[in-house]
Amino acid sequence: MNWKTYLIAQAFGVAAFNTLCNAAYTAWIWRDEPVLSLDRIGSDLAMTPVWIGLLSVLLGTPFIRKALADGRMIGEARQRPHPLAILLPRNLLIRAVGIAALCGMLLALPLALILPQLGDGLLTQVEAIGSKAIITVAFSLVIVPLVAYATIADVPAATGGRASR
Repeated sequence: MNWKTYLIAQAFGVAAFNTLCNAAYTAWIWRDEPVLSLDRIGSDLAMTPVWIGLLSVLLGTPFIRKALADGRMIGEARQRPHPLAILLPRNLLIRAVGIAALCGMLLALPLALILPQLGDGLLTQVEAIGSKAIITVAFSLVIVPLVAYATIADVPAATGGRASR
């Protein structure tokens, strides 16, 4: 499997998993006796990209590193990393917090500002679940490949081993 196929498989697999988890969570939060009132759904929806960024790094990076170490991806070491990928720390926890912070600033903050203006408090439970699923799929298909690509970029072309920082 080449790295492009792996990125696509990761993105769709994680998007499906994230969507199922988020839909179930949203259905639980806004059940017959809601844990949170529906007028607070904008805050929950806005935090979705932060959680996707955090979990994509914490859960995805070890799997990608294992696939690279096992040689399951062909040609990945010949890829030249993007300069931004080089700036990411290799430490898993620091990388996860950094990606989550970026997702918060670039994605969650605009959502938190826009959703109340769109009338997020008027959503029904079904609309809330659907909105959460759509946001989850959209952001998973953006964030997961970027995180995976950054992890692939950690492998230098010459040795196939880990890059030193």
